[in-house]
Amino acid sequence: MKFKRVSQRVYVNTEGKGGGNVGIIVLNDFVVAVDAQYPVSGWEFRRSISDVTTKPVKYLILTHYHQDHIFGSQAFRDCEIIGHFLLKKRIEENIKTIWSKEEIPKLIEDAKTNRPEVAPLLEGLEVILPNTTFNDRFMVDDIEITHTGGHTECSSIIYVPGDEVLFAGDLLFVKRFPWGGDPTADPDLWIEAFRKILEMNVNIIIPGHGPLSNKDEVRKQLEWFMAVRSKMKEMISNDTPMEKVIEYNGYPSFYESDRPTWRTSTLEHWYRKWSNQRQLFGF
Repeated sequence: MKFKRVSQRVYVNTEGKGGGNVGIIVLNDFVVAVDAQYPVSGWEFRRSISDVTTKPVKYLILTHYHQDHIFGSQAFRDCEIIGHFLLKKRIEENIKTIWSKEEIPKLIEDAKTNRPEVAPLLEGLEVILPNTTFNDRFMVDDIEITHTGGHTECSSIIYVPGDEVLFAGDLLFVKRFPWGGDPTADPDLWIEAFRKILEMNVNIIIPGHGPLSNKDEVRKQLEWFMAVRSKMKEMISNDTPMEKVIEYNGYPSFYESDRPTWRTSTLEHWYRKWSNQRQLFGF
């Protein structure tokens, strides 16, 4: 795995071949890794850090609980693994069900059929829990980890001050349609996270997927999210059926999804979210 140096202390890999984007922050005495991809690519990530620095890897920070960001954590089991407390809770729940030792072989077989590019990366999978959790905010040296929610209920951003660099996790899918269909996704919190990022002193943004970016991409996505929310709420208020809301072609132009089901499942989830919101609070 090759890293690109994006600031004085930050190196990243955004090729996307082994899962979500990953990176390292090289501090005075140790290294902080961000996200871990899948088991095989996670080990490659860990080994490749020595190409950049001889300093020890002390921390792994996880931006959220999705497979392509946390399944490689086993390569960092000697480190302090940090994640939001809801991230740990979600992993614990999945270890009892879909990620149990009995279910992992089925998960791998399913990947061979439906995601053959991912299946080889799952070899040797052992799901690891974070050993340090936080509620709203956590500091490692001067690195600031902030919980936002949005893409998932446990989504967090990682800010590297001085370098003016931000790891956005899957709050940002650059030049591609975002995945917003997670059961815990909250488009309202996602919008607030975008607004928070725009207020920060940030020049370089490392997305969860896609190339390096900046605030221009955040503005573009915020504008689309807000337009979809406004129009969808209007249609919900008029009791428009979900099917027509999903098929509506008047939303602003945006990135096409490389997985057509993503757009459908994302908009379906948002429809249900805002429909429930209307029933509870009205709008």
